[in-house]
Amino acid sequence: MKKIRSPEGELWICGINPVREALLAGGTRAIELLVSRSDPRGVEIAQLAAGRKIPVFQSDRERLTGLVGHSHHQGVALKASEYPYADLEELLAKPAADREPLVVLDSIQDPRNLGAILRSACFLGAKGVVIAEDRSAGVSAAAVKVAAGAAVYVPVARVTNIVRTLQHLKSAGYWVAGLEVREAKPPYEVDLTVPLCLVIGNEQKGIRPLVKKECDLLVRIPAAGPLDSLNAASAASIALYEVLRQRLTA
Repeated sequence: MKKIRSPEGELWICGINPVREALLAGGTRAIELLVSRSDPRGVEIAQLAAGRKIPVFQSDRERLTGLVGHSHHQGVALKASEYPYADLEELLAKPAADREPLVVLDSIQDPRNLGAILRSACFLGAKGVVIAEDRSAGVSAAAVKVAAGAAVYVPVARVTNIVRTLQHLKSAGYWVAGLEVREAKPPYEVDLTVPLCLVIGNEQKGIRPLVKKECDLLVRIPAAGPLDSLNAASAASIALYEVLRQRLTA
């Protein structure tokens, strides 16, 4: 099946749960909804879209596969304009409880990792994710799919320079904790209840040296097996859980 390319800037949100969450949250700038004629689960989705005055069209699964480029759409695809990135300054202007912890991603390049981190960040209470404009995965259809609806709840800010952003966050009262593989304390040995920004590094190289210099502390996930590192998204989930655990028991 040849992929039918959408105009640049359009984003396909696919799957029953991601589309439902996008429609319920109401923040996604939706253009139209395509629903497979053969999938009864699309009825609820179509009703939600119609309630928001979003055009609903029926389509067969083969055409949906051609439009979105894969067959994992579950018979539902929501076309939206380019992902509406959050403004970092607006995020920092929120009340303290609504603006931390933050997650800053340093050169995460796999959109599936980005999506998985968004899902964990949403589930474990992070208030926002920061990514760079260059050398980083953006919020694409692949990331939205893996995020399973989290992309419409967790604001994602895109910045030009991670180092300067961390400096700005520190001046705004954040402590910056970098997730490292070696020469760092386990997260349960440091205080993560402070206003926190958690930095997750590149899938292969980790946190870049200039970014690491801006970290107030470094933490590592203890290992008990033969491998010396985790997938970036998995490590982020464990670290964010420890942040939540400390705050729940403080």
